[in-house]
Amino acid sequence: MVVALFARLRNRQRADGLLGVSLDERGVALARLRRDGRLSRFDLLSYQTVTGAEGWRDALTAQVERYGLTGGSCVCVPPVSHYQLNQVEAPSVAAEEMRSAVRWRLKELIDYPVDEAVVDTFEVPAARGQANNSRLFAVSAHRPVLEATIDTVQASGLQLRAIDIPELVLRNLAAEVPEQGGGVALVTLRESSGLITISRGETLFLARGLDFGVQQLLDGPAAIRETLLLEIQRSLDYYESQLTSVPPSRILFAPMLGEREPLLDYLNTQVGVPTYGLDCEQIIDLEEPCDQVAQAYALLAVGAALRGKGEAV
Repeated sequence: MVVALFARLRNRQRADGLLGVSLDERGVALARLRRDGRLSRFDLLSYQTVTGAEGWRDALTAQVERYGLTGGSCVCVPPVSHYQLNQVEAPSVAAEEMRSAVRWRLKELIDYPVDEAVVDTFEVPAARGQANNSRLFAVSAHRPVLEATIDTVQASGLQLRAIDIPELVLRNLAAEVPEQGGGVALVTLRESSGLITISRGETLFLARGLDFGVQQLLDGPAAIRETLLLEIQRSLDYYESQLTSVPPSRILFAPMLGEREPLLDYLNTQVGVPTYGLDCEQIIDLEEPCDQVAQAYALLAVGAALRGKGEAV
């Protein structure tokens, strides 16, 4: 089933612009960012449901054909179950040897042979009071799983520019928020999982995974809401005490498939940092109005497409 978000493609035969593609257990989302002179605007948001991961290829291919996107360049975001993000001590090696050295440091943290791990790294901002940083974010994925994702994208007719992770595409989205001050905390809840990220501009300071999501918050015991509060507070405390000397300027709750207002009201009575609902229409340019449900479906795809903002694509 295709969930109609919006599509206003002025020339269906053109494959320009950068596409964000996100895969999750329920479906495949697409978002296209087009440049018009100096302006960047989203002219396509689409989501197609699937039954299990085996449906990704057909769903993505169907959307590519439906909207005339063959040959388009894309950034793909896999589900959180397809990779791990850890912090590790930075090995004292040359830059060209870093990935190989980090791979061996992850040996005890992954459940497959280390020589089958695909690894990338990016910097963890230095702790407050330290001139140099000794830690890295390390992203690892099992090569066969990653190759299956690549095959899915290529089989659809799209050109894969990069594979990204939710933590970084959400950073892209948070970077669009104006007047960041001490940074932005973004809480994102999917159906059965979630993420808390704190970033300032293009820098990701903190990412904390949640093993519960909208379903548990809406249908589970009240203690789940208290657990969410605790995880947010821990993240804020670590950010302020260890990484910076100031708290984030605000907490933003990403669009979600469920009632958001009661959570915002609750957090605003419990947390010292103002909490608001993020409305993507206020920070990015969309061709058509887009409600919270549509934004929730397309959120990670939108963040992936923002990787190309300001570039000629």
